[in-house]
Amino acid sequence: MRWLYPALLSVLLTFGSGPTRANSLTDEAAALNARWDAAINGPDFEALLPMYSDDAELMPPAARPVTGPAAIRDFFAARGTSVRDHHLQVVRVVSFGSYAYITSRFAALFVKDGSEPLKITGSTVRLLERQNDGTWKIKSHMFLRE
Repeated sequence: MRWLYPALLSVLLTFGSGPTRANSLTDEAAALNARWDAAINGPDFEALLPMYSDDAELMPPAARPVTGPAAIRDFFAARGTSVRDHHLQVVRVVSFGSYAYITSRFAALFVKDGSEPLKITGSTVRLLERQNDGTWKIKSHMFLRE
């Protein structure tokens, strides 16, 4: 019976603090999404750099993967201002240890060569990695237009 109390305490600490941590991480994911949207909408592509880990990888649809914050910045900068009013909304957050998956939906306007804006939507999945200072950075980023 002596083992029951430590076991119960362990279960309560593990599962009892889960929603608070999940809500906190969801808030952090929403804040990261807002900073990312601001960088794209600015446009301020330099602001993307601190959001990605040194070994981050972007896997865009129908293109080769891009590795490293500077290359990811260059990928989005090459598209210029063709994407406007970009908005990400967190759908799901799953954390495990020093990593978390963030699934979001996005909506934006796509403008090419002065044509009428076209509304685009899609999904993005990002693997975040907790840094030594407690912050989260994007380690892997995939997106898909619908």
